[in-house]
Amino acid sequence: MTTNTASGAWDCHFHILDAAAPVVANAVIANRTASCDDYRTVTAGIGLTRGVLVQPSLYGGDHTVLLRALAELGADYRATGVITPDVDRDALSAWHEAGMRGVRFNQVQAGATQIADMAKTAALIRDLGWNLELHLPARELSRHHEMLADLGVPLVLNHLGRCRPGHGPDLEALLRLYELPHVWVKLSGPYHEDVDDLSWAHSLDVAKRLIAADSSRLIWGSDWPHVTESKSPDFSKLLSFIRTAAGDETVLRRIMSENPQTLYR
Repeated sequence: MTTNTASGAWDCHFHILDAAAPVVANAVIANRTASCDDYRTVTAGIGLTRGVLVQPSLYGGDHTVLLRALAELGADYRATGVITPDVDRDALSAWHEAGMRGVRFNQVQAGATQIADMAKTAALIRDLGWNLELHLPARELSRHHEMLADLGVPLVLNHLGRCRPGHGPDLEALLRLYELPHVWVKLSGPYHEDVDDLSWAHSLDVAKRLIAADSSRLIWGSDWPHVTESKSPDFSKLLSFIRTAAGDETVLRRIMSENPQTLYR
């Protein structure tokens, strides 16, 4: 495991894009093409054999690109979509059969969903065994703590919980929420909070704090194709980040293989 990832490793956060697909009116990220073949090329030889496609904010609730990519990638892949509380139940069942296992609430590139709808959405997906995925700045976690604590479905926080460097209350709010047994965190996007520091030292510290608290509810994702970044990080650096954070092979295997198998079964 010194060169590749753990056997049967998952990439729990990546996007497939199609430049020809329609985008929402308020899209804050430029559309382009990042195909399944492009993803396979970037990840060739690394050992990532399973994964989770995540609906990008610029497509809103239109899952055309997502479902097409999910079918192309095959049965070893799952998806996280975007829905609203008025979603058709038959559509949910069809998406479940296709491999969807979660619903995303992106409150950073906001517009497609409202955090006020999370409790209603949780009730819709509870019987399906899906999770709710939340992309929210850590400074806002305390304000929503009571609602997030009472969802009744697994809650997955994106991108290390988006704690700002040097803001102790951010990390305190994240760790307090992570004490709850239904809360998971993606150790993805370490570059998001280290805009001026390419060492990702702050994100590494956050990851180590979460691992020390409980490594059984942590997963990893590449965030490919890194739509927020002017220059894409090397995949090797992303893998080095999670290996360094894990510290040993047992924890690395847990994060990369065992935990996602539990969450996305």
